[in-house]
Amino acid sequence: MKLHTPQTYHLELFDDGPYRLFSDGAVCTFSKPASTKKHPKLYTLSAAGKLLYVGVASQPMSSRLSFGFRAKGKGGYHGYKWKKLRHRLNLSIWTAELEGNITTLRDLETVEAEVAFLCRQQSGQWPEFQHEIHFYPSLDLHRDAAREIYFHAIQQVA
Repeated sequence: MKLHTPQTYHLELFDDGPYRLFSDGAVCTFSKPASTKKHPKLYTLSAAGKLLYVGVASQPMSSRLSFGFRAKGKGGYHGYKWKKLRHRLNLSIWTAELEGNITTLRDLETVEAEVAFLCRQQSGQWPEFQHEIHFYPSLDLHRDAAREIYFHAIQQVA
């Protein structure tokens, strides 16, 4: 699995609206591939050297985040557990290739579980705001990708 260089952003969360997105210190919007449906994405949220959440998305990141912020419990989904935090969070968005093809959502879900498990091994706890994980048999390539993603997330500075 070849991970592409992650797109890194900062999220600032507010009471009067869901969030403001920053890149290189300036307010921005998501750019490709984070803004497309074409690429499945794995994303991490971290702060103060701690992984808070890892997730996957097949839709554009703005749609995924909007859905997570708007959810009010209808159908049992209450949205992101971290949506009430009021400080700047690091957001990294990853896409990947496998044998020259865009990585499948299932492969990224496998990496997602491995990132959460690595967090448990390294820190003694699951990511603080994790609420769901999909478990599939993993290979070394999934675990190698998870290591790169996890250590990138905990080294991010807001």
